[in-house]
Amino acid sequence: MINNINQKKRVAVIGGGPSGIVSSKTALECGFDVVLFEKNDNIGGVWSIGESGKAWENMKTHISYVSMSFSDFGWDVPNERKPFHPYKEEMFKYLYDYSKHFKVLENTRLNTTVNNISMVDNNTSKQWLIKSNKTNTVENDKCEQVEEIFDFVIICTGMFSKKRDINIMDKLKNFKGKIWSSNEYKNSKPFVDKKVLVVGGSSSAIEISTAMANHTKMVYLNSKKSVYVLKRKFPLLNNDNLPIFDHCLQKRSINYNTEKISIEEINKSLNNFLNSASENQRENKLFPYRNPETQSHYYIFSDNFFEMLKEDKIKVIGKSLIDCCNGNQMVFKDSYGNIETIDDVDDIINCVGYDVDFSFFSEDIKKIISFDLSSPHLPIILYNHTLSPKLDNMAFVGIYRTPSLLEMEMQARYAIYGFAGIIKLPTKETMFEGIKSVEKIRDLNEDIIRPQFALESNLIFCDQLAKEIGVLPDLNELKENDPLLYNINWDYLFHPSYYRIIGPYSDPEARNNLIEDYNHYFKILKKQ
Repeated sequence: MINNINQKKRVAVIGGGPSGIVSSKTALECGFDVVLFEKNDNIGGVWSIGESGKAWENMKTHISYVSMSFSDFGWDVPNERKPFHPYKEEMFKYLYDYSKHFKVLENTRLNTTVNNISMVDNNTSKQWLIKSNKTNTVENDKCEQVEEIFDFVIICTGMFSKKRDINIMDKLKNFKGKIWSSNEYKNSKPFVDKKVLVVGGSSSAIEISTAMANHTKMVYLNSKKSVYVLKRKFPLLNNDNLPIFDHCLQKRSINYNTEKISIEEINKSLNNFLNSASENQRENKLFPYRNPETQSHYYIFSDNFFEMLKEDKIKVIGKSLIDCCNGNQMVFKDSYGNIETIDDVDDIINCVGYDVDFSFFSEDIKKIISFDLSSPHLPIILYNHTLSPKLDNMAFVGIYRTPSLLEMEMQARYAIYGFAGIIKLPTKETMFEGIKSVEKIRDLNEDIIRPQFALESNLIFCDQLAKEIGVLPDLNELKENDPLLYNINWDYLFHPSYYRIIGPYSDPEARNNLIEDYNHYFKILKKQ
């Protein structure tokens, strides 16, 4: 049992999405006095069921329940549903139950906006001054500003803090219909029997187009982004449909075999695989051609997108962009000057994405973390995407594209175990040196070899953090002493419980939990 020696140390967690929830839980577990600040009326972030949530009705995760879980809290669903991709409501319930179980809720301040975070140097230690306002939900105004001192701050505001402004608004000034943001889309009811233009090549653009296509007169999807559109499940192992992300891309046997391959070679290999996995896309030739020899991979999950295309319920405008509009007529122009028009467009949905909101930071702090919204996949530069050598007692969790729950958890454990003295964090010199490799990722040419995600391998990233905090099992020892567990974790599952088998706050049930989930996927081994 680890002694809770930090009872008088205060930790502020900014943001009540998954990263803030797991950071708060980890800090509470280590004996800190925790305050979680959430500006909206509920926790959950993107998955909140309130108006602030970014997810829409019946939205599903792109990765399976295994990847959408924390290491010491399983899913409470009937076994016959496994494997599955959770819906929005299920994700919120999971996060809420987790928060309640680990007493995060009772340490959360909802409807509280953090206005400013600044460092206080009292000569003996560096602390943080946080200024916040609690919104009066009845009168919908702000109460008096509160100022508090904290020993540690963890920034968990996520990648979807504020909607990104559409850069063609000046071309839409004459549009007579309504322009929506993707976060305003909750269901298809407002769009029944309408012609709808969806702008953007993001995952939300593809999925929203698909979700409403059965109810609209027509959906037009305008995107010049070259993407692979994949179903969530892929036929493998005697035609069993297994989650493609979890079982084609997230295996140690694959990730470690490509660890020393160049980014160009990785992109080529992944492009070839994704090209074979997205056969329908090759037939339809929807988006601009992506050269597997030179371009980075970019993929999106949508189960019914191609069906909607075949039924002529979605039309992709993939070679031209909006040039202007005349009332409800949209005019598109390609790079050669060719014109295409669409008449009687009723509504436009802006799906060009979201940005990080660091309005509570001074320009000096933004400069320290190299804050740059022109690099949306990697808006800040940090050691292990978590720590800055110039910002003592501060950590960032989940501020890169695009972390799963497990990556957020490993970042939180890494930083907070360091704050608690359970592990020794690296020296400033080590951090400065490590940051150089992160800078190289940001500097890659977007159109050629910049990866879709900030991490070349989120599996290896988690393993590296796990090793630093002492929770990474030795695969060679497993191979000799526990071949079943070795085979599962090397060739089949990237499972959160793997990081609870040994080390601080280990779980005696971790091995059984892992094997139980494996059995639900493959149904070939009995629990041992």
